[in-house]
Amino acid sequence: MIDPEIVPEDIDGVFGLEAVIDELEQAYSVTDALNSIDSQDSLSNSALESLSRPTMETLQALVLLWLKIPAGRTREVIEKMTQMNSTDRTLNYQAIFLSAIRIDDIPTRIFSIRGLKDEDRPEIMHLFLARLKEEVSHVVRSELTTALAPWVVAAELGVLSTEDGEVLITALRELVDDIQEETDVRSAALESLGALSGDLISELITDQYETGGNQMQLAALRAMGRSASPTWLDLLIYHFDDEDPDIREAVAEAAGGLVTDGALEPLTMLLEEDPEISVRRAAIKALTEIGSLDAERILQRIARDGREPELADDLEAALDSLQINSGGLLESMSPGDE
Repeated sequence: MIDPEIVPEDIDGVFGLEAVIDELEQAYSVTDALNSIDSQDSLSNSALESLSRPTMETLQALVLLWLKIPAGRTREVIEKMTQMNSTDRTLNYQAIFLSAIRIDDIPTRIFSIRGLKDEDRPEIMHLFLARLKEEVSHVVRSELTTALAPWVVAAELGVLSTEDGEVLITALRELVDDIQEETDVRSAALESLGALSGDLISELITDQYETGGNQMQLAALRAMGRSASPTWLDLLIYHFDDEDPDIREAVAEAAGGLVTDGALEPLTMLLEEDPEISVRRAAIKALTEIGSLDAERILQRIARDGREPELADDLEAALDSLQINSGGLLESMSPGDE
């Protein structure tokens, strides 16, 4: 038992608990949270957590708040909710993001779309497609088009209904083919379509690679990586020594998307020899995505060599990710097993 006479009065400060206790804020009521947003107070996590899974009454109150408070404040709220939603899967702000998707402020609309990126309901897909027709900002249209990519994957896997898949693919193809559309929207549509198999999509990718401008060619290269088809590997490797570092970065990531050990040697050369750190980071990401034992050995060797100090954190994160995904298979193997 601790003698109370020897316990310091400032026990929180002595044991370094003061900062921790300060973070353990009192739980907010919904009313307190709404008042906090309205008052321009600093936004606390506890306040916003109380708005997770809002009732219809709370949602209506928020919609009225969006009309009342400055656009910058709404943007701040939605941005923070997006960040919290991405790191804490117990939170659910989907209804709030939907309430803000038509707000006049462009960044707020973008954050709302990003907050809905993990949604898999076809209803959200149809909402995004409808917003594409109404949206005046090409920046937001590009964001919407990128956000449709998971449903393309669902269509390829047969998870999305045939009817919904046809509606989605037709809309994205029309965007690619519309030369009056902004290039960033067309390129985002092409990248999203990359996950589809079949000759028609392969021909579309090839056509934009051969005849499109720089941005469309870049999108075609990224779409090749989304296809997960090794038939594109030689073409991607051809661009590993391209003069444009953006091209080299894109094809490195795309090669990882093909998930084939045939990309290991050229990716290793890129990681060890490319002068641009962004390209070398892309090579690390690609090797991590390939995820084979040989890919893990390559990353371990380069990490041990210590010749890439500026990439030490990236290499450590990549190896940690591989260890989690493989269950530490490589470490558990004896030398004879290799």
